[in-house]
Amino acid sequence: MKSKTNSLIKNTLFLYILTFSNFLFGLITLPYETRVLGPEAFGLLGFAAAFYTYFYVIFDFGFILCGTKMIAQNADSPKELEKIVSGITIAKLILFAITTVLFLIICLSIDMLADHLLLLMLYLLYAGVTCLIPDYLYRGLENMKMITLRTVLVRFVFTCLIFIFLRRPDQVYLIPLFNIVGTVFALVWIFYDIKSNLKINIGFVSLKYVFSLIKEAFMYFTSRIASTVYSATNMIILGFVYPGSPLLGYYTSVDKVRALATQAASPVADSFYPYMIRTKDYRKLFKITALFECVIILGCVILWIFAKEFCAIFFGHEYISAYSVLRYTIPLMTLILPNYMFGFPALSPIGMSKWANNSVIVAMVNQIIGIAILFLSHNLSVYSIIILTTISEFICLSVRLFAFVKGCSYLKSEV
Repeated sequence: MKSKTNSLIKNTLFLYILTFSNFLFGLITLPYETRVLGPEAFGLLGFAAAFYTYFYVIFDFGFILCGTKMIAQNADSPKELEKIVSGITIAKLILFAITTVLFLIICLSIDMLADHLLLLMLYLLYAGVTCLIPDYLYRGLENMKMITLRTVLVRFVFTCLIFIFLRRPDQVYLIPLFNIVGTVFALVWIFYDIKSNLKINIGFVSLKYVFSLIKEAFMYFTSRIASTVYSATNMIILGFVYPGSPLLGYYTSVDKVRALATQAASPVADSFYPYMIRTKDYRKLFKITALFECVIILGCVILWIFAKEFCAIFFGHEYISAYSVLRYTIPLMTLILPNYMFGFPALSPIGMSKWANNSVIVAMVNQIIGIAILFLSHNLSVYSIIILTTISEFICLSVRLFAFVKGCSYLKSEV
């Protein structure tokens, strides 16, 4: 048990080094990007980056969770690991090819998308390259060191290129391009590590096996694609509602802060997921969740009080009006960690993992219906979408807590 706990601590530590590096590079590059690009171009960047989120979810297809589980269950079988990694890699290449063709057809059919085709296709390529990196392998083996080193490398290369070359708003396409360059460096490095250190050779497997993996991952994919409705779809809708408006830039900048809050919460849940499958140590899960949630709430209170000053200093004076958008988003940030922890980490060990997906689907339905009502009643705005998203996230958390209590009660009755 001690070795398992040490493994958890080590992986959580590397995940937080990873998170700290994302915070650090984000703190360095984000203020520079907002000032160089301005609210209009930065809003366009957020609009295009929202498509990246969809692309990433489609290409990954839930393998970050399904693959992690399969790797953790077969960690002592090198041949099976090789088969899993090969199959998932081929599956992602198939999904990339199909998505690229379909998205090109869609872009050429819609003028607004056709006008920004280069930017959108760069984000599609960025998502494809990123998804080829087998994070699920290292997560399943509880070896977060390589993932951390990979991310730091990508962010470092990206940051250097941004400060050297980004000078004008019309160079917005450089941001996804430099992300691609950094990710390609990391991809080569990681595949070398897989072959030389892990002794895993990626080769061909049967299409039957590949499609069985896709079928296995579909449950996780539905959860991921449903959760995308909250962030990416909001941005895309607002892009059509406020084309070229500074308000879209305000929302984009604030959403970056929400993303930083998500980055702070995800390492805990990511490290707990394989740990909870093995140990079912719920006392530790409750303790860690309560501790970090207190820190998050304190940070949110401070951010609420100094929202205007934060926007002016961090984003630039052109973004000072974004403080009201930021304040509307703060309640949403407090729900991020408990939603993570009471998702797959809490529900999978008690056989209730389907409710981690079902909760997101319920929340997604609420979000879609809410957006339709807001649109038909002419109340669709940045603020109404943020409020609706917060309600949807609360519904998601409520369903997960109900499933957790129900699952625990069922297990006790069996005993």
